[in-house]
Amino acid sequence: MTKKVLATVGIVMCIHLLIAGTSLGCNRLGGRFGRSDPGDTFTDTAFNPGRDRAEDRLREIVRAYIQEEQRQGDTQSAPLIQRRPYFFKEYAVYPDGADAFTVDFREIDSKTRPLMAEVQINKIRYSTRMHRRRDNAVADTDFLRDTGVETLVFELRGGRWVRTGAIFDAHKTEEMINGAWAPRRDETLRVIPSEDRPGFFGRIWQRVRGGEE
Repeated sequence: MTKKVLATVGIVMCIHLLIAGTSLGCNRLGGRFGRSDPGDTFTDTAFNPGRDRAEDRLREIVRAYIQEEQRQGDTQSAPLIQRRPYFFKEYAVYPDGADAFTVDFREIDSKTRPLMAEVQINKIRYSTRMHRRRDNAVADTDFLRDTGVETLVFELRGGRWVRTGAIFDAHKTEEMINGAWAPRRDETLRVIPSEDRPGFFGRIWQRVRGGEE
């Protein structure tokens, strides 16, 4: 009789332990997946500062880019650029300063690329005609002036901004005639030194904005 009682007590204790263990396990799972633990709401508040910091970081990158571009030279010291098979000289001026640009951020449904941005900057580009001979390009001091808007496309990858495209849209092109800028008279062979082919998401961005692929 005593053995039967002890066995019954043991079975009851085991059942209680199983119930307690199952309850504890469910509580832990509920907390992990955000179902029952109110403390999990910290993930929402943590995301917003991260997004803000990412946006601030991109603006820092754009300011540094503008400042670096404006240090490249002027008419007297413009760097020589090679785009095979041509040579030419080119430099840029950002008339509104390093802080004058607009940024349009857009969230992307991608874990690896959660955010992209389009930056627009007013820009004046000075460049010579294209020459096949390097010496001719070095000796050329006649610059054409393009006035327009530069568009840069960035993607946030692994917490770092990566530029995926750059396009300069010139609204007008002028040449120096008798000491004054005048509309260009001839069709001059040109390139767009700062233009890069946009990446996959850059092409999506263009389609979203109604542009051409």
